[in-house]
Amino acid sequence: MDEVIVRVCRTIACLARLCIMSFLAGCREATPTDIGRKVPMSLDKVSAHLRRLATDGLIKRRRSGTWCYCSAQSPYSEQALSGQVASWIYRMLEDPVATMRRFGVGQLRNASRGEAQKQLHKLIFEAATAFTDLRRLQILRRLSGGDALTPHSMTKELHMSKAAVSRHTDKLIRRGYLKASSSRVEPSLA
Repeated sequence: MDEVIVRVCRTIACLARLCIMSFLAGCREATPTDIGRKVPMSLDKVSAHLRRLATDGLIKRRRSGTWCYCSAQSPYSEQALSGQVASWIYRMLEDPVATMRRFGVGQLRNASRGEAQKQLHKLIFEAATAFTDLRRLQILRRLSGGDALTPHSMTKELHMSKAAVSRHTDKLIRRGYLKASSSRVEPSLA
């Protein structure tokens, strides 16, 4: 399961794919050519990103003759991780201004749709990159019980070097998933 989480989060942690997903969230379905016209990238790149999104269950593709149509839904049920992630992201991407308002981002309350969309992509990117490494998942799982640990004890328990623990906990702290005091790391309740 951890490998699936990492793979899906790595797919989402790409601003180009988030732009494609935003475009699909605003229409019923589209061809790669339609997407290439709206999202500034070559058709080859659009096709490669669509292939990755489809492989990880974040878009649904169907063929009709020589045409390929993509839609903003997962081919899997909402009980599957890909289905849950796709549903959550498309709900946020449908109306980026309202989403950012719900998150209470004050400086964007009067922002344009395009600016809100850029900020939302950045927010999703930052959140997703926290889960793109198995070691960070290991750290989060270990700290999920609410215990605070020292970096030294995490190094021993998780069989990681001190540098790896430091690097991964720093990334999780920057994204708000962990809090650090002078000598301990603990889960963030924010």
